[in-house]
Amino acid sequence: MITQLPLAVQLSPEISLADFIPGGNAQLLDQLNQLAHGESRSNLFLSGPQASGKSHLLMGLCAQAQTLNCAYLPLGEVKDHSPDILQGLDQVDLLALDDIHQIAGRKDWEEALFVLFNQRQAMERPMVFSALQGPAQLPLELSDLRSRLCWAGSYRILPLDDDGLAELLRQQAGKRGLVMDEVAIRWLLSRHQRNARQLLNILDTLDRATLAAKKPRLTLPFVQAQLH
Repeated sequence: MITQLPLAVQLSPEISLADFIPGGNAQLLDQLNQLAHGESRSNLFLSGPQASGKSHLLMGLCAQAQTLNCAYLPLGEVKDHSPDILQGLDQVDLLALDDIHQIAGRKDWEEALFVLFNQRQAMERPMVFSALQGPAQLPLELSDLRSRLCWAGSYRILPLDDDGLAELLRQQAGKRGLVMDEVAIRWLLSRHQRNARQLLNILDTLDRATLAAKKPRLTLPFVQAQLH
């Protein structure tokens, strides 16, 4: 169950842990599933570049934690508000704080997060954090907050290889009601940067083209025609 926060934070109903392609991140997914089912009280820290799946995992965690009171807070969206919005989050069963690097250097936010961390730690209520870099590399001014974050189990999200990206394209094409031929998938991977977000943007372009052409199958000639 996802708790209502003082600011409206909308979670996509389509996001889940189950549709995250694991690749080399199987151990991390296992840890998140244990948290979602109340089988673990460990804090976790996820790091990775933009479009590596951090927000997907944190939102999917809260969506899957159906028997727990879970809160998801994207710090990049709320950093310009007072950290008073953190009040009461010591009481939720599971807390996911996304993009913690966004508040680095903000003394008021850093101090408020330090207090919240200690409150939740004392009650053994787990937290999951995400950032572009690991906790030791965060440009935080409050060294005590950095040390607390370093207590969490740290995972660097590994990028998908070609097989993982191919599976992602199949999955996302299926969600759009499309069938993508294997030869078209491999051609796409060989011709474009192996970046999940870029590939999904291309898939969106192809999706619009299929609607115009009334052709739900992504064959190699069709894909090549649209991308040349």
